Amino acid sequence: MLIIKTSGSRAPAPPIVPHYIGVGLATRSTENRRLTMMKDKREIRYEKCFVLVSFVLHEGIQATMRHSMPLPPKAAPKIASRSEEEDSYTTKSHLLRYRHGKHRAGDSDATSCFQQTQWDQLCLIASDSNGHMECKALDQVASGRNNLVRLLEFSDGTRWAARVNIKSQTSGRSELKSEVAAMQFISDYSDLDAVVPEVYAYAFDNDNPAAVAYILMEVLPGIVAMDALGGHKVHRGVIPRWCRPNFYRSVALRHIQMTSLRLPKIGTVVRIRDGIYESGPIPGIGGPFDTAAAFFEAWADSVKFKWNEDTIRRMMQGGPIPAEEMISMIQSFPSRIKAMAGRLSAHNEGPFPLHHADFLHSNIMVDERHFDVTGIIDWEGACTVPWELVAFPDFLQAMPPSFDLPENYDEHGQPIDDDLKETWTWREEYTYMVRSAELKGRMLSSCLASKSWDSMIEL
Repeated sequence: MLIIKTSGSRAPAPPIVPHYIGVGLATRSTENRRLTMMKDKREIRYEKCFVLVSFVLHEGIQATMRHSMPLPPKAAPKIASRSEEEDSYTTKSHLLRYRHGKHRAGDSDATSCFQQTQWDQLCLIASDSNGHMECKALDQVASGRNNLVRLLEFSDGTRWAARVNIKSQTSGRSELKSEVAAMQFISDYSDLDAVVPEVYAYAFDNDNPAAVAYILMEVLPGIVAMDALGGHKVHRGVIPRWCRPNFYRSVALRHIQMTSLRLPKIGTVVRIRDGIYESGPIPGIGGPFDTAAAFFEAWADSVKFKWNEDTIRRMMQGGPIPAEEMISMIQSFPSRIKAMAGRLSAHNEGPFPLHHADFLHSNIMVDERHFDVTGIIDWEGACTVPWELVAFPDFLQAMPPSFDLPENYDEHGQPIDDDLKETWTWREEYTYMVRSAELKGRMLSSCLASKSWDSMIEL
């Protein structure tokens, strides 16, 4: 989150590269009161913090903002062994089994999407895009929250992935168009294209012979890191320790390549014509933006708080401050951000780096032998962002100590929990890996270094 601290009438603190992808405000009270809030069924107490306000933003701007607390990884469609908690399937029959029986949230949408798709027509489209080679749809199917994937196979044995948009034609079109442009941008201008699927054909709405919006793309080698080596059943979604050095080193290299792709303005990626790209508007905010300050001002004008007033009143019952006072602070927060927007960024003008909206191991593919990165998927929501919104991969996120429970730290201010201690150690190591691999500029390592343990305990 972007944390801005003020104390009384003092001037705001210098720009701080945000720890999480999101925006919050912490205002130190002279009474040093403790705020207790319930969020996602977790109790969060912030010592030395009067209020920390988290905003839930429009789905289309996940590339620039996210909740202040880490969220469960978004289910992404994968052609791989699935973990127990993912909304995905391995076969066509498994997917269609949910049509008349009980199904989980999203299952009926995926089933309806599968049945709406004219697979024979989609195979003909694929054939036309691949030298008129005979093509058939295989039984392997995977489903996520927003997309459905089915493997297509050609007569020479090569395979493509057909990814179909489950969302409605209206809500998904702009995101799909931006995602395709982002992958094409990477392919044209970065070595990162080695781990990003090549796009062969696409349609952004249902007005085509396949009757759905789709992308036909390369099938990347490897397996999703979260599913590797037995998946969630074996290591509960955490990268095994012996894999981490090489995996983090490989991710760091790709992270550098990603942030080295830049555009003059902040916004989604728009393809004008072959090889020519520019920034476009961010759904729910607007733009594109020439400066970070303009982006933060627009964000402040458009942001919506997650909970309504009645919900906040229920949450604050028995809390340390009256609910009405909390509501007042929430309502005034956007205007306070807007008032200091010009002072939030140390790099107010572009170019601005490309950012992946869900950069975590459920969207990173690896070879299971060495855990080298073989692919990065799910570029939906990718856009260029202020440097203040560049952060660690989500599997290395950690709560700043100043806003965590004080009992989680010893008398020397060090984490008591071994896992938390290990996370901070790996953050330092990851920053070193990035710095060692950067050839010039060192912008990414500088951003990450500002979120080091020493920097965080000063907040």
